[in-house]
Amino acid sequence: MKTKIFTLTAILILSFNLFAQDNRLKQGNQLYTEGNYQEAVDTYQSILQSGLESATLYYNLGNAYYKNGQLPEAILHYERALLLAPQDNDIRYNLELAYRQTADEIEPVGTFFLTKWFQDIRNLNDSDGWALYSIIAFVLFLASLGFYFFGRQVTLKKVGFFLAMLFLLTSGVFYGFSSHQKTKLVDRSHAIIFTPTVNIKSSPDQSGTNLFVLHEGTKVQLLSKLGEWWNIKLQDGSEGWIHESDVEVI
Repeated sequence: MKTKIFTLTAILILSFNLFAQDNRLKQGNQLYTEGNYQEAVDTYQSILQSGLESATLYYNLGNAYYKNGQLPEAILHYERALLLAPQDNDIRYNLELAYRQTADEIEPVGTFFLTKWFQDIRNLNDSDGWALYSIIAFVLFLASLGFYFFGRQVTLKKVGFFLAMLFLLTSGVFYGFSSHQKTKLVDRSHAIIFTPTVNIKSSPDQSGTNLFVLHEGTKVQLLSKLGEWWNIKLQDGSEGWIHESDVEVI
């Protein structure tokens, strides 16, 4: 009896939280529509602070920050939205639009066209979506294997074996995509610079030589951390050290 009461209580609490989130999200959207961008930001942030998140929430928050003239904050939340929904073209478009307004123009190192093509395909879905496709492909593999083992005609056995190998390979590829997208969510390896102007150092201390200057809104890759300093890398291959207070991890 106590277990049933506890379960019912948990369900009611969860339902209440989702209902409250829904109301706050609608309230934030209404404030955004009315042009009250700072109030919309505060409302969206209150949802995040309650432990709830979604690609839509981060995207709306990014839009509110963008309209409020807070470019680094907008970029940060667009990036977080893209991690949850890498297939969303609206998020990607707004993020690229925001990046075009940053001060630093960094030319990325050329990527082999097959590598880029592979990455684009992988970003067509999120981790859960690829995991579902992997499961479906594996079920089809088992079904095809059944045709191979139990088929009475040689042709049917050959087709079953070929399809089984194809679906097994497909399931493995989809699982790899899912694992990669999950890793991106768990192991955050990029950050956004929040300081208007910052000197990138040759070593992890203030006395290090100034290598180059970066500005707010620039995205950097986090390689390693030593004390309060991050070793970072840019898209053009440049590396250096930046204090942790100057960046916000995506």
